[in-house]
Amino acid sequence: MKKIPCIYLIIALIIALGACNDPIFYIISTEPPIADPIIGGSPTNFVIFNNEVYAASGRKIYFYDGTDDGKKWKPMSSQPGGRIVQLAATDSNLYALCLQDSPGSTTINLRRYSADWEDVTGETGGYDRLQSVYAANDKVFIGAHDKDSYNITLYIDEARGSTFEALTQGGTKDEPESLLCGIAFDSAYYYLCTRGNTIYQTDAAGVLNPKKPEDNVTFMGIINIGNDTILAISRNGNLYNVTGADITKLTFSADEKTPDISINRPSTGALAVWVDKDDASRRLLLAGRQDRLDYSVDSGYTYGYMELELDSSGIKAGKNFVEPGKDSPSSVADNERYVSTIGRYPVKHIFQTPSAIDPEMTLFASTQKNGVWSYRQRGSNKIWNAEE
Repeated sequence: MKKIPCIYLIIALIIALGACNDPIFYIISTEPPIADPIIGGSPTNFVIFNNEVYAASGRKIYFYDGTDDGKKWKPMSSQPGGRIVQLAATDSNLYALCLQDSPGSTTINLRRYSADWEDVTGETGGYDRLQSVYAANDKVFIGAHDKDSYNITLYIDEARGSTFEALTQGGTKDEPESLLCGIAFDSAYYYLCTRGNTIYQTDAAGVLNPKKPEDNVTFMGIINIGNDTILAISRNGNLYNVTGADITKLTFSADEKTPDISINRPSTGALAVWVDKDDASRRLLLAGRQDRLDYSVDSGYTYGYMELELDSSGIKAGKNFVEPGKDSPSSVADNERYVSTIGRYPVKHIFQTPSAIDPEMTLFASTQKNGVWSYRQRGSNKIWNAEE
């Protein structure tokens, strides 16, 4: 057998020692391996029902109650049937949009759980191909389409009944942005965000009023950050303020030359408000981001989410998005550990558990294909890892 020259071993040792001087390499070498997630695959969004947090993956819905003996996710004793696409919840009901596989056809139906699972029925006007479901203020909105066109067409007002009702048509096949991708409520109006350049305002009467920004964008998500301040995020990562009057792109000032308030990466649509469990005045907007579509030397593994500091009036003056751990306040203690963990994975949904359920206010994330993750104390460090 041919012996490896000693000089090659020395060179290899020098390279290895040099790599260890990089803090990222050192942190990776000392962290526990990625755990086997109890909720694997590509999980759904998170919702609150009966003072518990719910999420799903595949054909199972799991719940988390945050008690000392309930820090782990557990499957519901009763499942809705079919592959769960999305969840929504009101004070009275848990909703699951389910893909039903049957010989020769594939359909999606909406099921509702209070004491047991049942189908949601009603007149759909032909728009019976359900695509998405969202809830706010005990009203449920369903994105649907018929064989020719997309529509925000159905909703359920639980104060009036439990069946579908019709909304004004939201678009046509030539306007795929009408696919419903989020909802926010500001105590007077509902704002229905579409996967396009339109956000619809509606009141209890169910009449849609379309709103568009001045620039042509594709919206990905919408959120009420508090005090009835509604923000939407576009595919290119810019933030927009949404009111009953208009939709305005946010910048640092009125000067057109100032930078946009942006995550500087494509947005996944994931949005959440983070609150410091020890100081409620410390608040952040969290936004999921994707890597650049074109590769560069500084863009590898830049997924995860970004943070934007908030105050009592909304976005704190002069602030822009930064990576977690690079500024204070932050949802993590260490930027390098963030980069080497959740920062390597696309985040579809992000959610902070309310203190009434979990005093630690644990932060959870649904990754694109690596299951549900959480930011918890693991060994001597508080780090992101998959939920076991």
